[in-house]
Amino acid sequence: MHMINRYFWTAILLVLSTTNAQAERGRPVTDKPRPDYDAVGIRIGSLVVKPKISVGLEQNDNIYAAKNNAVSDNITVTTPKVEIKSDWSSHAFSLDAGLASGLYATKSDENFLDGHFVVDGRLDVQRESYLTGQAGILKLHEDRSSPDSSSAWKGPADYTQSNADLSYMHGLGRTSLTAGTGITAINYDNVELLAGGTEDLSVRNRNLYNINARAAYELLPTVRPFVSGRYEKRTYELSEAGRDSDGYRLGAGTGFDLGGVTTGEIFAGYMQQNYEDRESISGPWFGMNLLWNVTQLTSIQARVLSSIKETTLDNSPGINAVDGNLRIDHELLRNLLVGGFYDYTQDDYQSTDIIDTRTGLGPRATYLVNRQFSVEASYAYRTLDSSESSREYTENVFHISLTGKY
Repeated sequence: MHMINRYFWTAILLVLSTTNAQAERGRPVTDKPRPDYDAVGIRIGSLVVKPKISVGLEQNDNIYAAKNNAVSDNITVTTPKVEIKSDWSSHAFSLDAGLASGLYATKSDENFLDGHFVVDGRLDVQRESYLTGQAGILKLHEDRSSPDSSSAWKGPADYTQSNADLSYMHGLGRTSLTAGTGITAINYDNVELLAGGTEDLSVRNRNLYNINARAAYELLPTVRPFVSGRYEKRTYELSEAGRDSDGYRLGAGTGFDLGGVTTGEIFAGYMQQNYEDRESISGPWFGMNLLWNVTQLTSIQARVLSSIKETTLDNSPGINAVDGNLRIDHELLRNLLVGGFYDYTQDDYQSTDIIDTRTGLGPRATYLVNRQFSVEASYAYRTLDSSESSREYTENVFHISLTGKY
């Protein structure tokens, strides 16, 4: 039986990996090395510093994501950032910090200033064992297309998200064991109202805790089945919110690397979240992350994930959601990349009849001028279809930007 399974997987390997034996191993066409156009960075000892800034102009024909009486505006988006990475023979360290500002030409109340500061590292313990950690703080705003945004607000809601994660991976020959834990804290600022005064959004402040574990086995050098489990606890700052919950995720799947041409993983299982004062949510837990390098010049990426999301609807405990994304990229010229994307989200609000389906699609193109500069242009058509028609909208977003890097 073991030999039959081995022949089966070997046959699958041959079929899927012969499409392009010379493809960049495990990399989409957008990430493959381009020595004539890649930024070299600034070396400081064993660290490499890569600063970058993008300035773009965006045109949105429905900035409030409204069903009727859409309002359009032009937004200037500026995103400076810096990445610092180690160049060590063992262990690793990286830092990613940046800002994102949006200035609206006419509706200045919609202006935003986001930022992030994230550090992560890896401590190599043994040849096949290591400890990883990440900590970060993000200053964000809630997009007007969010179902939790309100038309009564003068501007978008701002919030801070703090994260910390720690995990340990231990290799035992063909077997690997991984265990970790993490916490995320989300805190909202008060938001000004069009009618005057402010709305206190602290009822939405919450902490998310998780403990996770995963065991994998190398069935073949390119096929690694695994089982995984995850415990989640969600607590709100105000007990009267009645949304405290805990739950679990159990699943099994496999990772694969078929000659670098087709790589990724797929899994399926069961998830459940039990709420303190509301109905429980349960259902299939599944996901996929796939990269297929069709040729040396074309790659396709596909991702799918089911999850249980939070909601502000009083009569719903949460959302049983499925998110998917498809991206195609092609290297038309050595310094000209073209492609397109398709996004899909289905949000099923439990204990209600509301089901929202969001889609987005459009083309993009990136022209690499030289090592220091690139130009990107994109278009996105986004729509929300809902069983509650008042929630529906469509929007068209055009974007062009110039990026400078070193």
